Amino acid sequence: MRKTKILFIIWAILVIVIVGLLTTMGFILENKNEKYHELEEKIVESATKYITDQVILEENEKIILDVLKLIEDGYLDSLDVENDTCSGYVIVENKGTYEYSPFITCSHYTTLDYDKNK
Repeated sequence: MRKTKILFIIWAILVIVIVGLLTTMGFILENKNEKYHELEEKIVESATKYITDQVILEENEKIILDVLKLIEDGYLDSLDVENDTCSGYVIVENKGTYEYSPFITCSHYTTLDYDKNK
């Protein structure tokens, strides 16, 4: 009976340690990706300004805007996240209101559904 209690306590401690480690790793990975999410938000802000100044889309029209165009025209400073240079594009759709979907690829991060052919 005593050995069973000791084994139960050891297993409980192991489970707590494993859950703690996995939680910590999750927070570390989320914080690591936060800078890339901030870049995606900057790209949307820049694309919004660009579209407002330069383009009128018809209802249900869609364009793919390369982020290099945003940099060339002065709407975005750079695509660097720390020492990681990225590239990407924004899909802009007029569905009654403009919808912006940013996509970037970097050495250590790529937006889900990024299409290198766009």
